[in-house]
Amino acid sequence: MKLNRRQKGIFGIIFIVALIILSWIGLSKLYPESNTFRYLPDRIYRIIKIVFGSDPSATSLEEANIPWELIVAKIFTIFILLFGAFKIIQKIFSEQYTLLMASFKQNHLISIGISKKGRQLLQSLKEDKNQQGIAIEKETEHANISAVKKLGHKVIIGNAEDENTLLEAGIKRASDLVVFLDNEQTVIEVVESVQQIYKKCNCDNALRCYVHLRNPRLIDLVKNADLQFANNSVDLHFFNIHKMVARQFFTKLVQDLEAADSKDLEKIVFIGFGDFAKAILLQALRIMHLHPNKEPIIAIYTEAANRAQTQFQERYPMAHKIGKISFHEFEGSFTAILDEQNLVELNKRAIVINAFDHDEINLNNALELLQKSRQSDFAIYTLNAEGRGLRALMEGSNENQRIHFFGGIEETCSIEFITGEKQDKIAQAIHDDYQKLTSGEASESSRYTSDWHTLSEDAKDANRTQADHIPFKLLLTRKPLNATNPKDLQFTPEQVEYLAIIEHKRWMAHRYLHGWDFGTTRNDDLKLHPSLVPWEQISEAEKQKDRDTILRIHKLII
Repeated sequence: MKLNRRQKGIFGIIFIVALIILSWIGLSKLYPESNTFRYLPDRIYRIIKIVFGSDPSATSLEEANIPWELIVAKIFTIFILLFGAFKIIQKIFSEQYTLLMASFKQNHLISIGISKKGRQLLQSLKEDKNQQGIAIEKETEHANISAVKKLGHKVIIGNAEDENTLLEAGIKRASDLVVFLDNEQTVIEVVESVQQIYKKCNCDNALRCYVHLRNPRLIDLVKNADLQFANNSVDLHFFNIHKMVARQFFTKLVQDLEAADSKDLEKIVFIGFGDFAKAILLQALRIMHLHPNKEPIIAIYTEAANRAQTQFQERYPMAHKIGKISFHEFEGSFTAILDEQNLVELNKRAIVINAFDHDEINLNNALELLQKSRQSDFAIYTLNAEGRGLRALMEGSNENQRIHFFGGIEETCSIEFITGEKQDKIAQAIHDDYQKLTSGEASESSRYTSDWHTLSEDAKDANRTQADHIPFKLLLTRKPLNATNPKDLQFTPEQVEYLAIIEHKRWMAHRYLHGWDFGTTRNDDLKLHPSLVPWEQISEAEKQKDRDTILRIHKLII
């Protein structure tokens, strides 16, 4: 019979305890005088040596007249040995205690890794949900183990790609599994291990599995590969932190525009073009449609600008039909950016986003830009993914009110953020509403009408983009963003027409980003659509669909 790690540990503890008891009894029989208080230190000393492999019957007792200084020295030695033995036994008992407690866990969350992201996630679980989960960590001496344990969570040391480690964490009884790692190969292997476990056993619990993939394009590939769970008890969700931060960024932006009583944003300037910047750029192309006759204007300053432009155009060949996108070589001159992009004159009609992959660079750039543009009032958004100490200090200064931070780890590594329940709530409502409207009709392909969890990522993004643009529609018509009364979301006929035209532009932008183009006859395989033309050229029936989208907003968000 093959023993697992918990069973081996229990047998080891029983063996050590039995050895100590046998040694204690045996020494009292071999050396009756050791039962006196005088020889107690010697007896303890011998037991410790026996546990560490010494001969239990070796040598005789020490002389009765041995100097007291040596007895004291032996006592000190005993304390040193006891301390070492205590640390070893503590580690063994602690590990076994953790495994024992994990075996009683039910409907808990399992997090893979306790890096900064994993630690913040577990802190969110404790603070937001008042729940205690289990973390699996590969490094035995990880610096965050103590902090995670203080929150009440259990930490199991092991490789999450190994089925036995997942079983020790109670994967068959867990309610949620979060795999939030940077290495995509490791992520996929963990999911495969979970898949194998559920194939081998009949598990009654419903497991929600949240898997992070840095490359959003991999999500559909993984979905279509052999990572679909045959067991209906597992609900597999994929998320991408960069895409989610991008969506959150524009949620914050529209709130800032409302607070500033501004709706005339004309230009976005990026300084840096890391993974977060790329996701924000795509989201801008999806939803920055604020006028029927104006297109988004986006300028990107980055190192190796020509290569970045070539790669972007290769990936999104239709993006030029959405707006004006220009790439510029960033040479560290903020005065040049101010002049080239006319930021001082545009003022609040422009924003600047600092989005290099390093927080310190972004912060330095934000301060430099602020210093160079004291006479202007455009907002400077700065990615700050890691530390929050300096950010909190700056946010408390009146001089830096133009600098807005986003993407903090305390926001992105929360339970609510990762599960996407809040971000996708309206998107799912839009999809459910669409399913009801098209029930029994063949107006759309099945890839757009299936259940939310089985939708392709581009179909989900279609609903997400429509949901994310609703606050901008409310901003453009000066409706309250947090309306609770349907009467506050009633639009005049002129507003409906105005927003319907913008909605059509937004819809076209989404299709263009996914490689669609105009075709006289719709062809999903070739990605051709007859409605990819200006508002004036689409049919009245298609126009009415966009008007109906506006008229149904109040039913979706209230």
